[in-house]
Amino acid sequence: MEYIVFTDESYITDSRYQSLSAFSFKKSSYHDIFYSIQSILSESGVSEFKWQKLKDAKYYFCAEKIIKYILNNIRSHELRVDTIVWDTHDSRHAVTGRNDHSNYERMFFHLLNNSMKKRPKKSEWVIYPDVRGGIDWTTVHDCLHHVGKRQEYQESIFGNFFADPFYSIKEFQEKESHVEIPIQVADLFSGLTVFSRDNYDCYKNYLHSSQPSLFDEPQTIKLTNRETYRCKLLDLFNRECKSRTLSVSLDTNRYLHTYKPENPINFWHYEPQGNYDKAPCGTMRGII
Repeated sequence: MEYIVFTDESYITDSRYQSLSAFSFKKSSYHDIFYSIQSILSESGVSEFKWQKLKDAKYYFCAEKIIKYILNNIRSHELRVDTIVWDTHDSRHAVTGRNDHSNYERMFFHLLNNSMKKRPKKSEWVIYPDVRGGIDWTTVHDCLHHVGKRQEYQESIFGNFFADPFYSIKEFQEKESHVEIPIQVADLFSGLTVFSRDNYDCYKNYLHSSQPSLFDEPQTIKLTNRETYRCKLLDLFNRECKSRTLSVSLDTNRYLHTYKPENPINFWHYEPQGNYDKAPCGTMRGII
């Protein structure tokens, strides 16, 4: 089986959280998905969707259509959206001289390696990350390739049995998001994930302010257009996931969270694995 995956990260400079999303599906569905999303952009009057631009009705309705399209076609195209989120203030990242480029490479590796292993073994992959300067993509590719080809053995009373390789990589290449439109889906989910982590209280204020008052009480909560449209989209996404029993939670942890990582919409909030788990510093490179 052949799959293709597109990745993009959040660009929220004032947030302590960073995220990276991987949007993957059967390679045979590429043209259908590409032109469907392109049609949504055209109908919405949006040349290229970017989370940073989501602050008015035009971009909101575009994002709403993209989300509904993704959720409506999860099974027919074997869609997955996996998002990893990390806290730059936690014990892993609050280190002097943190190398954010190298740290991004490691998070990219963790995300792709885990996402691809959720597909059938021996799957072949095309990987298209959004263009990002300063990243050693050769090292990332080599590490993924190494793990994909790793041979594992299982002990049993019958001796050692050879286990199939996890996956193989046919192509790995940076792409511009305005050219490879599915990258824009990864951008949407990456931004929405960080927004949920930063703005749960804002979201609850939005829900309160959007409810009609029985006593004509004056509304004291003032939200900006940006906050209103992003909260509205978060609420839509939450309700749409619940209607499809996708095991996505928002209220329990006060941010988007997945109870079943194997489900097609997966939010992975990275936690330090121990005192040894530290972000790379200085010129440190390497992933595994």
